[in-house]
Amino acid sequence: MSLIPRLWKSADEQGQGDGVGNGEGASIVKRAKRIESHALVDVKMNSWNPFAVSSAVLLDLSWQGFKIEFVNPAKIKPCARLTMWVPLASFGILAPAKLKLKIQVKWYDARMLRAGGIFEPESHEQDYLIQKIIDVLTLRGAPEDAGQFKAPPRAS
Repeated sequence: MSLIPRLWKSADEQGQGDGVGNGEGASIVKRAKRIESHALVDVKMNSWNPFAVSSAVLLDLSWQGFKIEFVNPAKIKPCARLTMWVPLASFGILAPAKLKLKIQVKWYDARMLRAGGIFEPESHEQDYLIQKIIDVLTLRGAPEDAGQFKAPPRAS
């Protein structure tokens, strides 16, 4: 048994091999579908400094995480915990005006000014609003997984 989880099926599980040397197998875990959004968000860099706010574009999101692109260069380290303010009016959600989300940055590309990470929802209301944003974007026909979404033909 290995301490590192396996992300592939062994030859024996695929119907091949003699079964010697194969440990317990784990199936491949697929990531959740990401939905493109292109909404402007504010990212608060420090919890103690109210003026340390950067603007960013929310490129895509899913239940498992998000990807943002900063307008200006930012100093961010992986595992940084930040606060993201998402205006909900652009998604057609009128109340509340903004959604405050705690986020954790998993990676940052200083050359492209992009960061990705996970949400840390604190309440069921935040879970509900994230799901509502995903539903609105899906209904609008936002591309999923880098443009693999096919829009229905227009009625003439």
